[in-house]
Amino acid sequence: MSSFVLIFTCFALGILFQRFKIFPERSFVVLNRFVIYISLPALTIVLIHRLDLNGHWVVPVSMAWIQYGIAAILIANLGRLRGWNRNTIGALVLTSGLGNTSFVGFPLLEALYGPEAIGTGVLVDQPGTFFVASTLGVATAAYFSGTSSQPSVLLKKVFSFPPLLALIAAFCLRPFPLPLSAENMLDRLGATLIPLALVSVGMQIRLDRERLRQKWQKLSLGLFFKLALMPAFFLVLYFILLGDRSAVSRITIIESAMAPMITAGVLAEEYGLDAELSSLMIGMGIPLSLITVPLWDFLIGRILG
Repeated sequence: MSSFVLIFTCFALGILFQRFKIFPERSFVVLNRFVIYISLPALTIVLIHRLDLNGHWVVPVSMAWIQYGIAAILIANLGRLRGWNRNTIGALVLTSGLGNTSFVGFPLLEALYGPEAIGTGVLVDQPGTFFVASTLGVATAAYFSGTSSQPSVLLKKVFSFPPLLALIAAFCLRPFPLPLSAENMLDRLGATLIPLALVSVGMQIRLDRERLRQKWQKLSLGLFFKLALMPAFFLVLYFILLGDRSAVSRITIIESAMAPMITAGVLAEEYGLDAELSSLMIGMGIPLSLITVPLWDFLIGRILG
């Protein structure tokens, strides 16, 4: 419960800061930079160091890659057919293809299945969602921002992304114990991610009727894809086509139903994509997912009997 209170409090604070102009214009840019250069790298190092890679890991790790691939293909082609601009397509690919598999995902998993489900959640999140965001996500943002489509430039942007460098360093450090003081420091720095990222998202949202009307078609499409179509796809894939009805597959399906990833919104803003649409995807997706995710769990429970 405390995690949900934190999510809504920080998000609401961001909206209030923007509404009453408590911070200077575009202060969210500074928060985003702190998240990318400090919070995410610190959290990545400690989570990867504690990660258990034994056992049933292929399903949870691969889900995020499959989901992002489907989003990139379907939404990019749909956007071109409808004549959307590149900034809109890029923002929608990022927020539809990347799920909030940790900061919203972990509390929901613990509430639905108990703390033992977090191990599978970490596999979905770190080698899955987070690695996708750090590689394909950065490449997508750079490509649709129009800065460059040359492979060499895209690769340079991907491999200069601080969280990806932290991910590589974290795997290299796995064989060695982290000093307790270093682990505590990284934990504290990583703990800043949720409040800063959510405040930043809230500061970018301007919920007026005209803006919602302008974005409604794209927003509803993106949320339907993320909260309904993707979990339905993975339910059919795992339960029916592969015949895998294990607890790991069930947890992975639930993770696929999570709201858009906060970092996707950070990337959209950082690369000059449609930050307003990405903020709406996150801002409306998170509260909606608190309803839709338990509904998916109920449906899966009925299927399993």
